[in-house]
Formats: sequence, structure tokens, C-alpha cells
Amino acid sequence: MVIYFHNPVRKIALILAFLFVVYSYWSYFNSSQRIQGRLAQLILLIDPGHGGVDGGTQDQFGNLEKDINLQIALKVREQLVASGLKIIMTRENDTDLAPFRSGQRGRHRRDLLSRIEKARFNNCLFLISIHCDSSVARERRGAVAFYNYRSDESKQLALLLQDELNKVQQAPAKAAPGKYLIIRQSGVNSVLLEVGFLSNPEEAKLLQDPDYQQQLAAAIAKGILKYCQKYVPAKPSDCG
Repeated sequence: MVIYFHNPVRKIALILAFLFVVYSYWSYFNSSQRIQGRLAQLILLIDPGHGGVDGGTQDQFGNLEKDINLQIALKVREQLVASGLKIIMTRENDTDLAPFRSGQRGRHRRDLLSRIEKARFNNCLFLISIHCDSSVARERRGAVAFYNYRSDESKQLALLLQDELNKVQQAPAKAAPGKYLIIRQSGVNSVLLEVGFLSNPEEAKLLQDPDYQQQLAAAIAKGILKYCQKYVPAKPSDCG
């Protein structure tokens, strides 16, 4: 069926409206493509804490921290890669970065320094280390983002991460400066996330739940993306 427009003004208005819709879709798509292109030039390192001979802490049933860390970290990677970021993992399975060698001491420190060196070698914008906490006070619970107090960038990312994590957990927590070796290294911006307490029976059960792990991963990914989009350069060529 052909429609004839007897009013030229109405015809022009409809044509302009159509062109505006087309332009809006094109502009949105083009903008999304540019953002993803810029994000693809940023490299982040996701570190599932512990692994291999180092199981980390555990809950009352013997569920190990290293396994929960890895499960959440892989979910974080999946979401960030889908958003266009380049993600490097310190581990993708149950291993560590400083295997035991007879007569060689300091395995734990060598393991941590290997993770840090991986971030340096790949020129990563950030290192995000994921852990579970434990306390003799069984009532303690909640995810906390720890940052390097000497780095404004580390603190800014930690605050964004904490804000997103607080939307997931029952009681809000505050991001805090940490003394962990992995976030106190020069030349590497790092944040360490304690995603919950395995010493708290209720939270330990949650941390075993794939749905809750997915919620934590989504919160972590959202905080990271907020940081990256805030600091992404105006031109793709400015990324290094």
C-alpha cells in the first residue's frame, strides 16, 4: 500500500524524524564500538589467591579458599572479556606460581612476587587479587576492598569496588588500606578483595553458592568497568 502525503510540511517532518532515529542508532553503535575498542587496549590481571599446595583458609567443612577464589575470578574474567577488556589470569586451575623445591625456602613469598611480576611484565593497568577471609570472631562477615594507601589510583578503584560489593552483601563495609605484600609493590597498582569470611558459617555457605558467586563477580566487574571507563583516554591512540 502506498501512502501519499498531501501536506509537504508533515512529509518533511516525518523524514527528519526517521533520519534522527537512524542517526541515534548509528551514533550509539559507533560510540559503543569506540568504547570497546579503547577498553581492549587496557590490560588487567585477575589473581585468584593461593592455589596448588597453598589452600588458603577453609570453612568448617573443609572447603578451601583457593577453590572459591578461582571460581569467582573466572566469573569475573568472563564478564570483563565480554565487555572488551583484555584479561590475564595468574592461574586458571589449581596450581601455584612457586612450586615446592627441596631445600629452597620462602615459597609463599616467591609465589606472591611471581604474581606481581606477571602484572609488571604485561604492563597491566591493575592487579586484582581475590581472596576469602577468616577470623576467630565467627560473627564477622562481609566483603572488603583493600588498597595501597600510597596510591590514589588503588584507592579510587577500591572505593568503586566496595560500592558495588555493598549492593550485594547484607551489611555495607568500607574500603580500607591494607598491608598485604601484593598491594604494596611499586610500579603495580593493586587492590586485594576479601569477598567474605569462611569462618562465618552463613557466609561460608553463601560463598559456595554459584549464584552468589555470580553476584559477587558481577559487582567486581561493574566496579572495574566504572574505573576503566572513567580513565579511558579520549582517543584510542592514547592507550599504551
